[in-house]
Amino acid sequence: MTTAISASLQSAVRALNAANWPELKRLCESVLQQDARQSEAWFLLSVAAAAERKPSTALTLVGRALALQPDNAEYLAQQARYHTQLHQHAAALAAADRALALQPQRPLLLDTLGVVYSKLGEQAKAAMALRAAVQLAPTNAQYHFNLGSVEQFLGNAEAARLCYEQALALKPDFCRAYWALSELEKNAGNSGLLARMLELQSKPGIGTEDMLYLSHAIAREYEKLGDAAQAFAQLERGKQQRKQQVHYTGSSDAALFDAMRNAFPLSSSAVASNPSANDSGSNAIFIVGMPRSGTTLVERMLASHSQVISLGELQELPLAVKRVAKTASPVVLDTATITAACAADVAAIGDQYLQRLKDRVPADKRFIDKMPLNFLYVGFILEALPAAKVVCLRRNPLDTILSNYRQLFALDFSYYNYHYDLADTARYYVLFHRLMNHWQQRYGDRFHEVHYEQLTATPEPVLRHLLNHLKLPWEADCLAFHDNPTASTTASSIQIRQPLYTSAVGRWRKYGELLQPARAVLDNEGIAWDH
Repeated sequence: MTTAISASLQSAVRALNAANWPELKRLCESVLQQDARQSEAWFLLSVAAAAERKPSTALTLVGRALALQPDNAEYLAQQARYHTQLHQHAAALAAADRALALQPQRPLLLDTLGVVYSKLGEQAKAAMALRAAVQLAPTNAQYHFNLGSVEQFLGNAEAARLCYEQALALKPDFCRAYWALSELEKNAGNSGLLARMLELQSKPGIGTEDMLYLSHAIAREYEKLGDAAQAFAQLERGKQQRKQQVHYTGSSDAALFDAMRNAFPLSSSAVASNPSANDSGSNAIFIVGMPRSGTTLVERMLASHSQVISLGELQELPLAVKRVAKTASPVVLDTATITAACAADVAAIGDQYLQRLKDRVPADKRFIDKMPLNFLYVGFILEALPAAKVVCLRRNPLDTILSNYRQLFALDFSYYNYHYDLADTARYYVLFHRLMNHWQQRYGDRFHEVHYEQLTATPEPVLRHLLNHLKLPWEADCLAFHDNPTASTTASSIQIRQPLYTSAVGRWRKYGELLQPARAVLDNEGIAWDH
């Protein structure tokens, strides 16, 4: 390596640290013009491409780096990350495993691997990598936070709490850690953090996202104190700022729901009248429903059956629809994609979906795809995979709306933007309610509903009925779901470690007039909520 090339690569690293992507690209391209075998230049270009949200380009570039240095753990870790962004599960896992086998000792690299493994659902491997990262860099708050998340997914509540507390000790203004701790201990006693959080909230210059996390954490503390009014005031304080930032109006969601009903009208469904004509998807069980309606509970019950495994919340079905539609829009689902997918060969959606999962499902098992928002795709599911089973969770409207409003969903997932406002959440529920009635009318018994209140009140008969619908024999272990040791990455990751409880039924009654905006929306639509 010449002195000039070495200097350029050092300057490129400085550009990377400053997030100066144009300068980084200029320097690396200059290096490669002089010597195309400089693997670090290819690697840095891949990082720049990933930062510009071009994962396919990043994957190609890091491949050039690995062709020159096939045993570079850092390159492999980033390759795994890019594969993950492209939802290429098997390739991502293979790259991550190769990187970990090289026994890397850089904490940032180990943290990257931990995050990748967690996104791939490999929580035990994620914990291994993140524990090593924390041991090597014990003063890094983010590493402690990431490990805490994985410990929580694994059901290690005490370990997760210690990680979040350590993150806060290292970074007292770590708003997301306050929120994570509040979620972990939502049913515990007073955390003693309220005064600290209120003081932090009063400081100037808190960003919208930090305010959102902090407001949710403070709201949890007020709920524990029985002060629903203050809890709602805090939620509104954080959520309204975020709503203004994302410019949510609800019209785009309404258009999507209308497009789905129009794409699958009640007047025509050849598959619905003859579901036995095609056995495609016979091993697939889709659990759908509004978030916070009991989907995780049913998933854990079914996954405790000896013939069933859960693959978690998959993106494969929406991505299969998008790929078959071949629309150029940057979002996964829009009206143009629905129209194009319906005009294409619908069977190709099922083929793509099953092909992407074939290496993850044992031949003798049924599998669960528990993506709640797949309720939008029921038409595509039952037309493309005629033998698949769809289980939809229904819950009291006000309890559903309240639980969605109180929850903080992924900030980078626009399909949850409704939950930044109580009335918007109620209007979204109305859209859901109409669409589920539509699916029920179109598909009849092929669209199986489970009511959360009935399940928690009389679990065995409801579960027996569900297993019979799924053509699965009764197994008592399904009622002992809380003993299932497998990881869960949902908002219910701690609750599902407990035996069945009914305390969440009728929770809306505690909030009285605070729910009036939601009740007004439901009343206007004629949807009963006082039951």
